[in-house]
Amino acid sequence: MVSGVRRVVVPVLLLLIAFPLAAAPRKAKATKPPRNLHRVGDHWTAYNPPDPSTFAPGSKVHTIVRGDTLWDLAAKYYGNAYLWPQLWESNTYITDSHWIYPGDPLLVQGEAGATSQSSTSETAETTTTEVVPAGRSPLPLGNEADLFCWGYLGDPSESMPATITSFEDTEVKYVGRGLEQSIGVADLEIMYVSGSVAAGLVAGETYMVVDPQHLVKHPKTKQVVGRHYDYRGRAKVLCVTGDMATVIVTNSCSDIRVGDRLKPMPVLPIPLARLTPLPDVCAPDSGKANGYIVNAKDFRYALGEGGVVEVNLGKDDLVQPGDFLTVFREGVAAGTPRQVLGEIGVLTAESRTATGTIVQMRYSMQVGDRVEVK
Repeated sequence: MVSGVRRVVVPVLLLLIAFPLAAAPRKAKATKPPRNLHRVGDHWTAYNPPDPSTFAPGSKVHTIVRGDTLWDLAAKYYGNAYLWPQLWESNTYITDSHWIYPGDPLLVQGEAGATSQSSTSETAETTTTEVVPAGRSPLPLGNEADLFCWGYLGDPSESMPATITSFEDTEVKYVGRGLEQSIGVADLEIMYVSGSVAAGLVAGETYMVVDPQHLVKHPKTKQVVGRHYDYRGRAKVLCVTGDMATVIVTNSCSDIRVGDRLKPMPVLPIPLARLTPLPDVCAPDSGKANGYIVNAKDFRYALGEGGVVEVNLGKDDLVQPGDFLTVFREGVAAGTPRQVLGEIGVLTAESRTATGTIVQMRYSMQVGDRVEVK
């Protein structure tokens, strides 16, 4: 991980924040409101905000007002709400992202603003990562689709008791002499979910719709690494009656079907980091943990920049979102140096696996190529 970069991938959500006012948490446990409020100028705050006059010339400053959230402000100024950690990184005096205070200044231009303009587009769906020289502003390592519309490599027997059993408005069609229901639903359609008690479903909460998929095996040993779980979309629980929940689809990546599961919505902010040059052809290995690319989105054979992959390294190997993995292949002939292919930016990490995007490349990659922590 590049030194000097504040780690901004943290297990918190941005809640509605006023003076001082917090909304009930939906996906992460809320912190208690600070009690050491003091007056700064004409307002009260828990922090020691900087004087805006000390910001660099030309800096753009937003004065926080009642009802602001870092989430909404990132959407306003960067065109992508998922870049809220970038906004938080630019305002290090805010020590708890659950709480911001009307009257405090928020730096929204400068290093952070330049990153937004040079490396992201208008919406999360088309956010891209570009290679920039070392020392430049941190870049988002992926986009919303990478995080919420593919999935993760997890425990093969992960418990997910909340199961979609039926749909409210099912289309039917004649097939031979009988009727057949439609096999999937999309946005704003109603579904019924069993197992809500065991899963702890709560009315008003949003959950991921998950489809357990194939077992992923190590490309060399053929031992099972884990199971790939597809993210098919998101659904909000409208009500819970007994062990049955009524839910509505809020976002769909693909058809949601009977048999798919619900699990709590994970906290997945887009990691930010500064790219550094690839190791040169004569550079030795890092000596850190190494593993393999074990799975790739869409099962593509040739992988390049923007490709999403899964590797068999995770938190137990000290791999965290925002880290980089060097992709390499053994030398083309006996005695020749290894061939550096490119670099992966880690998006999410489980205990022994991680998901990432290819952020730099010299040559195309494939499942079975080696990776090591940079």
